Amino acid sequence: MRAFAAAPQDEDAAAGFTLIEMLVVLAIIAVVAAIAAPGIVQRYRSPSLDALSSEIMARLRMSRTLAIATARPQQVVIDTGGRTIRFGDRPVLGLPQDVKMTITTGRETVADGRLAALTFLADGSSSGMEIDLQRAGQASHIEVNWLTGLASRKANP
Repeated sequence: MRAFAAAPQDEDAAAGFTLIEMLVVLAIIAVVAAIAAPGIVQRYRSPSLDALSSEIMARLRMSRTLAIATARPQQVVIDTGGRTIRFGDRPVLGLPQDVKMTITTGRETVADGRLAALTFLADGSSSGMEIDLQRAGQASHIEVNWLTGLASRKANP
């Protein structure tokens, strides 16, 4: 009887993945992507409450600065019914539908029960206002001081 020795196999020839292993990995990735995609899309479709309150703060500060620089009053009009905030003649800021907004201001600054006006004067002071924003367990409180006209924000968990 003759014995034949098996030819030595190269170690690199056995390394790699089979087609079935690759398909299983791709299927797992597809399932994870299908589960995560709606949440990711919703997050980028509407800005977070923190980003929205930061945008409002920036525009309030710009309105105050403009009032001081031009020595003319600047008005910010909040339409609670239309869910918009108009900062003078600059573009209107619309609020997402899932954000609840509550305004606290003086009675003399409210018109038609739904329009509230915040006025920044040339000396930097303002008529004062508080804006509360709420969305799905998040809350943000923006306050504009009537004496100094400075806006501050506090995020509530």
